[in-house]
Amino acid sequence: MAVKYRLIERKNLGNDKTETPKKQYAQVIYGDLVEFETFLEEVADGSGVGSAQVKAVLDRINIVLKRNLAQGRRVNVGELGNFRFGVGSTGAPTTEEFTTSLIKEPKVVFSPGKALRIAKKLTNFEKKELSEPQSGGSQDSESPDEI
Repeated sequence: MAVKYRLIERKNLGNDKTETPKKQYAQVIYGDLVEFETFLEEVADGSGVGSAQVKAVLDRINIVLKRNLAQGRRVNVGELGNFRFGVGSTGAPTTEEFTTSLIKEPKVVFSPGKALRIAKKLTNFEKKELSEPQSGGSQDSESPDEI
C-alpha cells in the first residue's frame, strides 16, 4: 500500500525565489490514527501475551527511557532504534558569559533501526487529487482550507 500525498503551493525559500516565488510541495495525507488500545491489541495478537502485559512493558520502557535520557545517555531499543536528547542553545559572546539558561529545552531524537530504515526506503507514494480540481486564475486561493 502506498503513502498518499497531495500537492500544496508554498512560498519558495530557495535561492531561486525571485524567479519562482511559489513552488508545489508534497504533503502527506494521513489515514486514521491507530488508537493506543488498538495498537496494544495488534501487538498482543502477534506476540502470545495479552494487551495488559504489552501495556505494562511499554509503560516500563517509557520509565527507563526517561531515566536514561535525563542522565545524558543514548538508549538502544533493539530493532526499534535509538533514542537520545538533542539540544540547542542561544549563543554567548564568550565562554564566561555562557550559562545553562541559554540551553533550550531538549528534543527527543529517534533514529530508526534497520527494519524501519528499510521500510522507509521501500515506501511508495500515490498522488491524490484535490476533491475540487483547480483550474485557471479565478479559482486559485491562498486559504489553507481550500487547498
